[in-house]
Amino acid sequence: MKNTENSAIKDYSKYCKLIIKFGKAAHSFGTPDDRIEQYLHQLSDAFGIEGDFRSAPKHIMFAFRENDDYWQKMNIATVPGSGFNMTKLAKLDNLVNEILSGKLSIEEADSKLNEFDNIENTYGNLWIAVSYIFAGVGFAAILSGGWMDILFSGILSLLVFLIIWLSQNKGGVLESSIPSSTAFAAGFLAIVCKIYIPELNYVLVTVSAIITLIPGYGISVGIQELVNNNPMSGMGNLINGLVYLLKQFAGTWTGFILADVFFDIPEGVSNSVDPAWRWIFLSLLFFGLVIVFQTSYKDFFWSFIGCALGYMGVVYGSSLFSSNLGNILGAFAIGAYSNIWERKTGRPGAIVFLPAMMVLVGGSSGFRGLIAVAQGVPDAQKQFMEMFMIAITITIGLIMANTFVKTRPVNLKA
Repeated sequence: MKNTENSAIKDYSKYCKLIIKFGKAAHSFGTPDDRIEQYLHQLSDAFGIEGDFRSAPKHIMFAFRENDDYWQKMNIATVPGSGFNMTKLAKLDNLVNEILSGKLSIEEADSKLNEFDNIENTYGNLWIAVSYIFAGVGFAAILSGGWMDILFSGILSLLVFLIIWLSQNKGGVLESSIPSSTAFAAGFLAIVCKIYIPELNYVLVTVSAIITLIPGYGISVGIQELVNNNPMSGMGNLINGLVYLLKQFAGTWTGFILADVFFDIPEGVSNSVDPAWRWIFLSLLFFGLVIVFQTSYKDFFWSFIGCALGYMGVVYGSSLFSSNLGNILGAFAIGAYSNIWERKTGRPGAIVFLPAMMVLVGGSSGFRGLIAVAQGVPDAQKQFMEMFMIAITITIGLIMANTFVKTRPVNLKA
């Protein structure tokens, strides 16, 4: 009898450890908090364990109970800021399905989960560097930049990638200072370039160079989660996004001030590229975002389509109605598309959803607004507040999409 009890306790502990390990892995791949909680509930039900889970930007809370026991075992796992790897997210979803269908034992599932650390990224550093360049030049074109703006946005985007790569390899303080260091380098060098090219729009070039880091998505998700009555994760995402944005602003503004001390900044305005060229640069932007998110070759085309649908929704909605309704239509298009794709393929909609959401990048408005406020531009506060309006309209669009186009039903297996 005692051996049986010990065996049951041992199995219970194994299940709990696997669920905790799984939650931390899902968070590190960029899985949305609500999806993480859904995964964990699926696993705990499959293992016959009562569980309650709360995922936030910096930690995950696990609470386990066995056989309706009053006492529960709690674990609060601290997790680093999540990256984005859609290929690993897809593999993780497949692993969940194999566990729920009974194809894997607890030991086999744990072994497969350990193998995720050894899975190589879909794209190497060379392609990631190219994707940063594509995203930078594409966004500069969207902001109506000239040819020189687009060129130097690409060059400084490559510099931003190199700083990130070096900082992540060194770790420690360098890694934690990425928001400020990349923004400082981009801002300072943008003004240095303007000395020799007076028509260069140094603010536009700076924003475009760091666009892949601007936390517009996190701010929008935070507001959406607050609306959905998830205050812990919502406030966490919102505050993290705003703090990250302030770090970027501090780095950029320091670069501007330092450059202004040493150089006289010339006046000059560039002409926008011909609108016909923007569609080419838009394609580069979408191409770059899909690679940045480490989307697998299998899902590349569908992620690209999601980006295009989101942008067309914004453009046509703005031209027919207003910019706010354009954002709503763009967010609705992305949300509906990802939900339909999830229902048809049975795979996480986040794979096509996350890269497409970056096209809306409401955080860039807030970033430019902070710079405008610091420069004393009239009505600059309105531009900063526009970031929150964009986040709210995106939330409305996503709520509408989730209301009218449901995702695949959750299949919990006991």
